[in-house]
Amino acid sequence: MNYLHKFAVLTLSAVLTVCLLAGCGASASSTASSAASSVASSVAASEVASSAASKAQATVEFTVTAADGSVSSVLLNVTDGEKLSTALAEAGIISQEEADAGFVTTVNGETADYDKDQAWWCLTDAAGEMTTVGVADIELHDGDSYAFTYTKG
Repeated sequence: MNYLHKFAVLTLSAVLTVCLLAGCGASASSTASSAASSVASSVAASEVASSAASKAQATVEFTVTAADGSVSSVLLNVTDGEKLSTALAEAGIISQEEADAGFVTTVNGETADYDKDQAWWCLTDAAGEMTTVGVADIELHDGDSYAFTYTKG
């Protein structure tokens, strides 16, 4: 019996040692896993912040003066650096085809036909100065203001 007693004690000791080591291993593994997860979360949060910063929102005022003199204004919520042509097409002010071409003849459904009566859409900046480039070349930034004015002659 003494032999069986020693065998049982040794077996129990071995089982407890294995359980203790397995528990410590799991704890170390869990700690390492938590640390790795924390680092991954920090990296992901940093990437999200970078992405958000590169896609900053901007508000731009756009005014249209129609042939009859009526004026309508809209605030465009855009991504900083977005092209004016894209923002106007998304807002339905000009067609996507004209946005792609960069040459605008129809604004809010009203067409200016230069060949018929020398009418055209004059694009101006916040100072009221005619722009030197078209809608497809203008990058928008927060606080910008542009306008289309139906013009003859």
